[in-house]
Amino acid sequence: MKKYNSSKKRWASTVLMTGIILAGMVPAGTVVNAVEREDSTVSSQTANDPKTGFEKITTDAGVQKEKEASYTVNDKETAKKEDKTVSDVKNEGTYEVKKETTTKNKKAPTSKKETAVPTDIYVGPATDPSGANWDESKDYAAQSTTEYVSASGKTGMANDPVLYFGNSSGNNRQPFQPNSMTNNTGARTTNWAYTGTTNGTNLNPKKSYGIIIDGAIPADRGYGLVPQAGTDVATIESAVKNGQVTDYKLYKNVEKTGFKATMYDTKYKLSYTFMEIYDTDGGLYSYFSITNNATTSREIGAVEAVDTFVDADTVPIMSLGANAGFKLVGSNHTLKFKLDDPDGNRMGGWTNYTGGNINAKSGVTTNQIYNLSDIGGYFLNGALGTGMEATPANPASDPKGDAGNIGIYDIHNPAVKLSGTVNDTNSGFIIKANPKMLAPGETLTNGAYLTYGVVQPGVAPVATAALLATNVYDDQTTGLKITGTVKDEDSAKGHIKITYPDKSTSSETDNTYNTMRVNTSVKYNDVLIDPSKLKKDAGVNEFKVAAVDDKKHEQDPPVKLTLNVIKLGATPITQNIKVGGTVSTVENDLIKDIQILNMTGHTLKVDKSNVDPSKAGHYTQDMLLTDTVVSPNKVAKIAIPVNVTDNDTVIDDTSAVYAHNFDVKTTDIAGLTDDELKAKILKDSGAKGWMVTTGADSAVSVKSTELKPASGSGTYKATITNAAGKEITITITVAGNDLKIVSAPKNMSYGAQTGVMLPYSSENFKLQRQDNNVVKVSISNTGKQGWNLSASVSKPLTNGTDTLKGVLKYVDTDNAIMDLDSGSTIVGSGKTEETQDVAWDAERGIIANLDGSNTSLKAGTYAGEITWTLTSAP
Repeated sequence: MKKYNSSKKRWASTVLMTGIILAGMVPAGTVVNAVEREDSTVSSQTANDPKTGFEKITTDAGVQKEKEASYTVNDKETAKKEDKTVSDVKNEGTYEVKKETTTKNKKAPTSKKETAVPTDIYVGPATDPSGANWDESKDYAAQSTTEYVSASGKTGMANDPVLYFGNSSGNNRQPFQPNSMTNNTGARTTNWAYTGTTNGTNLNPKKSYGIIIDGAIPADRGYGLVPQAGTDVATIESAVKNGQVTDYKLYKNVEKTGFKATMYDTKYKLSYTFMEIYDTDGGLYSYFSITNNATTSREIGAVEAVDTFVDADTVPIMSLGANAGFKLVGSNHTLKFKLDDPDGNRMGGWTNYTGGNINAKSGVTTNQIYNLSDIGGYFLNGALGTGMEATPANPASDPKGDAGNIGIYDIHNPAVKLSGTVNDTNSGFIIKANPKMLAPGETLTNGAYLTYGVVQPGVAPVATAALLATNVYDDQTTGLKITGTVKDEDSAKGHIKITYPDKSTSSETDNTYNTMRVNTSVKYNDVLIDPSKLKKDAGVNEFKVAAVDDKKHEQDPPVKLTLNVIKLGATPITQNIKVGGTVSTVENDLIKDIQILNMTGHTLKVDKSNVDPSKAGHYTQDMLLTDTVVSPNKVAKIAIPVNVTDNDTVIDDTSAVYAHNFDVKTTDIAGLTDDELKAKILKDSGAKGWMVTTGADSAVSVKSTELKPASGSGTYKATITNAAGKEITITITVAGNDLKIVSAPKNMSYGAQTGVMLPYSSENFKLQRQDNNVVKVSISNTGKQGWNLSASVSKPLTNGTDTLKGVLKYVDTDNAIMDLDSGSTIVGSGKTEETQDVAWDAERGIIANLDGSNTSLKAGTYAGEITWTLTSAP
């Protein structure tokens, strides 16, 4: 038996109204017609409102009879509607208004909020451009004038270049001044760049660093000297001295061939990183990086000025070619300043440079090359413009080098080269990185490569290389080796360098070799491939293999190798069969694009246990692909999509939808909401959707339906679709099982047409019901289900002014009397009969009971209305 929940929905019921007339108390001929309603609840609406379903009650007998003659009763069944509830949103609306008011004048953000980074300590670049391994367990900042590194990483070696990262002492001490010498044992005159003293005066060279921020060089972070005052122009170095740049630390790399200095600029919220690292040829990699540690993006650049000393202060500055760098040629040494590393790769942000007289002009106290007003002729708009980087290298036809000479005597007159007295030819240069917009945490890295003397290019070693296997399975990449030979004309030691597909390289300490003698070929076979560097998925991996000797000379071009990593498997071919059919067992029907090392030695085993060919749907048929040649045998499971379909399935290359026809009773759908009806259609039709290749669910829904909750017997169409848009139309057959009121009396009249006297005593006086033969309610119950018929007063007896109360009663077969004015009363029931009449004799059913003690009884003509309601019951 179905449950009844009055708070949510009611079973289908027939609701009809019957007019009640107390004849004799009203003018003769007056009637009230029965009117069908769509709801069992009578609202207090006016009789003239066409939307209420009420007929106008009139006292004009002639007009009413004319209406009655043309009136046809339509006993149409209707459903009780679901109760509606309305949320009180008053407070919500008020809140929204207040909320809008409080935010009305707020300015909308114009850009995405930038992420804040730490601003009180050094936070350097996210990546190290040098690639060095720094030992940060010891800080050498306090020993910068005594600690040094060398090209060999050793100390006290004859003719081994050494580098200090600090010079001089006392007030003249520079916190980080790279001071490089050809060795640390000979006379100072062997230096190409050093700081010494003459009569207690600090000498060259000096490197001074400054910044460009917000379009200018700040006065307290400049890049030069004021000799006449004997003090430094405010630079990053001097800011370290006076505490504006803090957290200064100095580290060596593990090989003891380079220094790294780190510090934090508290005023400008910048981190500075300086690195100077030797290579084995005595060349010096020099990096200066600036990291933006503020919480907003800023435009930041860099400036570096150098007062050089290459055997003497007076040396020409000559171009190495447009944008290539320049050289300072001394009597015994040559300093080359290059923007590219030895392999020709640009090292960083340095973009502009110029050279000139470092000394003061006659009658002027400031150094020309440090003075923005002077250098502005070459760095247009101060240090922010271009320099002389476009100067071509001096050609062979110019033995004096004038064509490539970028040194100038008069900073305002490029035609006047460095010449004349020492004061006129004291050379120096400035380099600059154009400002770049740096986001919080972003770094501007500036790099250069410095060499001295005449560096003879070495001869790179030559290696052959071959992979022991060129095709492997993805789980067999461990232990892969490269074999070959290596030979070097001018060196015996080195390593085999592997460049992986992700551009990373093997370590210099891996894959080392020693030919024992130069120009000797030896075999190697212990070069392992790092499996973690291979592509995670199967595919082609391309390697470069090159020999690199202990002088950093690298084989060019390298040997290119290819390793094909295979994942055993194949592409499944989707199978579509009809219910009752079978899936093919032929390999070419089931799979394609087989990935296997040995096509001639493999087997294919089919497992059909997961497929039910008797039922439509998506299944997976497992197959085992086995490579029988390798040991142990390699096995892969392949899932073959199988779609079983029938006439209730619509399928294409991408998706399928299934649903079957079904039958339903009217009582199963009556009273449902639209959403509940659609859910029932999906459930009873077994609707489902799926993707044909994966079996993934493709949600189904009812696109349209002819079936309604109040539909009677018959057939109806419904269209069901899956999420991919594939549709199927089904038929729904609705069986009878109708429960409804076939007919009810249009009106019931009581008393004599000539009138009756009101009783004076408390004795009950039952008015005679006229024409008792028509007082019956006919029920149709084709489904033979339980039912109850109820009666209630939907409109009380009234004469327009007065209302009778407690007059209408219901008397059952046991003569029990119930007051209809007090609420709905069950007046009949049934279950097994397909048709049944609820009828009463003259003494029972709905009666009009007059009682003299009833104070509401007053003379007049009264009419009212009774509502009959039929509901399902156990």
